[in-house]
Amino acid sequence: MTDNLPQDFRDVEQSAIVGEDSRGLSLTHYVLAERMMLLEYHTIKTEINESPSSDTLIYILEGGFRGFHKMTGGELWSEWKDSEDKFYRLYEDGELPYELYDEDPLVALEEDENGEVATYGKSDKE
Repeated sequence: MTDNLPQDFRDVEQSAIVGEDSRGLSLTHYVLAERMMLLEYHTIKTEINESPSSDTLIYILEGGFRGFHKMTGGELWSEWKDSEDKFYRLYEDGELPYELYDEDPLVALEEDENGEVATYGKSDKE
């Protein structure tokens, strides 16, 4: 059996800041992993609704996908950079399949009591 876990487990500490997204939000390893899971779930759900199977789900089950939470910070950041535009498009259109993780900085922006950043990241078409 292949060992697909990172050798340096300090690199997957959930509270470690992995990077700053294109909107200037600092993202922890945990928040990034949760965002990536939202995207994968959306992809799987869409594939199942539009065809008899999901190639994404088959790939995950067939290959023993280790999961986003077990990726190194670098691996996770690379996945995020390839998916960031899609994430924000789904977020802006209200099409994420379930609620954001409570610690996601977007949640704090949505709940800002002053209302000055409540629309941060939302498209002008609304």
